[in-house]
Amino acid sequence: MASFIASDQDVKNFLTAPSMNDQEGIGFAYATDEAVLKALIPAPLKLMAPVVCGYVVHMGKPTFSAPYLEESLFALVSYKDKMMGAYPINLLLHGPGAESGVIAGREGAGIPKKLADAIELRRNDNSATATVERHGKTLLNVSWTAGELNDPSIMKQFAGQLALGKEAEMNSFFYKYNIDQHEDGTNHFNNVQLVATQLRSLADQVEPGNLSIQLDSTDDDPFGELKVLKPLGAAWFHFKTSVMFNTLKLDEVDAATTMPKLLTGRYDRSFFNPKAATYII
Repeated sequence: MASFIASDQDVKNFLTAPSMNDQEGIGFAYATDEAVLKALIPAPLKLMAPVVCGYVVHMGKPTFSAPYLEESLFALVSYKDKMMGAYPINLLLHGPGAESGVIAGREGAGIPKKLADAIELRRNDNSATATVERHGKTLLNVSWTAGELNDPSIMKQFAGQLALGKEAEMNSFFYKYNIDQHEDGTNHFNNVQLVATQLRSLADQVEPGNLSIQLDSTDDDPFGELKVLKPLGAAWFHFKTSVMFNTLKLDEVDAATTMPKLLTGRYDRSFFNPKAATYII
């Protein structure tokens, strides 16, 4: 029976072992300006390669929401030269489960998530396209054509995660933090922590191919800052399962130097600039 008071069991089950199952779409990688990408990575993480990776996928059976579409751009990084993984720069979501997906990711796991105005993912025979729109701009326009990769060597970096029929583990690095409101109404960030979320994924479909990609920017989503110097390749893939099974607390970090690199992926400029507004009729 519906009630504003949740049961003890509901509280216990809140975001337990979140899974993004039946995940399908385009994964891609391209070379970018190393200095620009490196400047976006907060310490103590270190950039491993001047490559932006990303995806646009349909999340068919998430355990915490209705289905939704999701886009991400991320870098490959290392922590103290002993742990490697992905550092997401942004994730945009759209569709029936998008709001729940943003809340579960941003508040639950420290993931840089926001809502897109529109995401479209289309496949036809041996090709597929995806677009991501927000604030009047097409931020990402990507296409995949089955066949040869633009640069076949890029597949070496993803062979483990995209091995057919073999469960693979991957680390994703996020920064979690608290927002404290003071008596005068001002808000401040503290307790900023670097964490690693470990995922187990099972790929049952991988189709490599050629990548074509275009980026654009708004003040709230500066995708164009990560210029495409060379498309490296793309793949159409399907993850049967993808489960967050463990979270490691790695480091306490300095809020003053870390938060400037976290805000844009999580909040629009209206949060910190009262003159930033959108007027829609």
